[in-house]
Amino acid sequence: MTQGYSIAIPAYGRPNEFEDLLKSIYEMEMLPNEIIICEDFSKERNEIRAIAEKYQVIFNTNNVIVSYVENEKNLGYDANIRKLIDLAFCKWVILIGNDDLFLKNGLNEIDDFCKKNESIAMISRPFIRFEKDINKPLGISRILPNEVIIGKNDSPKLIFRMCGFVGGLVINKKWAKKLATDKYDGTLFYQIYLAANAFCTTGIGYLANPSVGGRAGNPPLFGNSDKDGNLHIPGSYSAKGRASMWKGVLDIGKDVGNLYNIEIREELRQELMIRQSFHVFEMNVGVSKETLKELKFELKKLDLFEHWIPKTLYFINMIFGKKAYYVYYLTRKLMQ
Repeated sequence: MTQGYSIAIPAYGRPNEFEDLLKSIYEMEMLPNEIIICEDFSKERNEIRAIAEKYQVIFNTNNVIVSYVENEKNLGYDANIRKLIDLAFCKWVILIGNDDLFLKNGLNEIDDFCKKNESIAMISRPFIRFEKDINKPLGISRILPNEVIIGKNDSPKLIFRMCGFVGGLVINKKWAKKLATDKYDGTLFYQIYLAANAFCTTGIGYLANPSVGGRAGNPPLFGNSDKDGNLHIPGSYSAKGRASMWKGVLDIGKDVGNLYNIEIREELRQELMIRQSFHVFEMNVGVSKETLKELKFELKKLDLFEHWIPKTLYFINMIFGKKAYYVYYLTRKLMQ
């Protein structure tokens, strides 16, 4: 392992967005030492390979190593993330989805923080939200107002808020390798497992400024590995799939909390039930009443339907159908 930065990309489908990502990395003011790509047995493998090989030549002229790996079978999100961390050769591993983008000063922001906090386990960041054109942003997703390190004396709710979205998360490789486990494969939240451990030990750093852009609107492509294929449907979040993800978060909270004798599960449950339920019901605007009833059933099984907010959102979706979109749109406008 060497000092420096490895940008780690779990590649699956979306070759056009994948090329846009590599282009955004090339256009950064500061380049990484390595870009490592693990292609997870998608139908577009040949296209992704061709793009990776094209950029191997381009980055080589700037002394950036592009390591391209093809998995022999579909590992699924969690195992692929773990493999990327394991194979990266730099101290700092920067995770990013293959349809997200780096900002021109993205690595500068990360580098400044890492130099000041060399022993930190994990770093989060604000990010720009966009759909097709990052120059026409939807806004900035920001959890905290300033650069800070949060830890066991802060609210465990911040674990999910800071690390639910994987793009731009920075992982200390040596620290993460010691924690490697397949116990939570299929939850689609391996980064939450790492974040919970970081929260309970050295803390989670948070950048003052965005380093990446997160693409909104793309449907999820989970559901092709042995671990998650029975629950997740490529192209959508099923009720059982969403419940499985959130059960994973609760299990992680319980296990990691017990390991360090710190109560984090209950606050994570409150976070999912209240704040995150808004996002889930917003994503389920216009679905059938049967689907909404199934979602309610799955949430109740996890004790995530007790608060008035998920109950209210459920009835809004049931009563207004597709027109419920305007309720969420106006709510977001008022919250800005």
